[in-house]
Amino acid sequence: MSLAIPFNSFIRDLGEEKHDLSSDTFKARLLNVAVDDSWDTWSDCSANEIANGNGYTTGGITLTVVSWSITDGAVRWMVTSPVWTSATSGMAAYRSLVIVNDSAPNDELVLYIDYGFGRSVAVGENAPIFFDEENGLFVLSVAG
Repeated sequence: MSLAIPFNSFIRDLGEEKHDLSSDTFKARLLNVAVDDSWDTWSDCSANEIANGNGYTTGGITLTVVSWSITDGAVRWMVTSPVWTSATSGMAAYRSLVIVNDSAPNDELVLYIDYGFGRSVAVGENAPIFFDEENGLFVLSVAG
């Protein structure tokens, strides 16, 4: 299970209605560098996307929003984990995963996971990326 962290601009962008977490198209993309949480849009980091091929397709994978769940006063954004299977000579190593709102005006960034080191995936294996299916990928709650 991986902890997703919101980009600094994400909450502001929610308030400016750049994201509709129910109906927009969100993509998971892999980067070969550490995340800079001051990035706002895909253009800030697109040059660092891993190479196309061997199981990875440039532009990433469209995520499936499963539901919004409300438990104990917290709203959880439930999203399926992306699956990349390394093929042929092996998928390029990645360090970070970013979630991009492909429907937003400038492909605004949403959340990221920085693994802290380059990760390789053996041929025929899936990249080990798992979102928290119990608590959700993103939680909104009100301090009380």
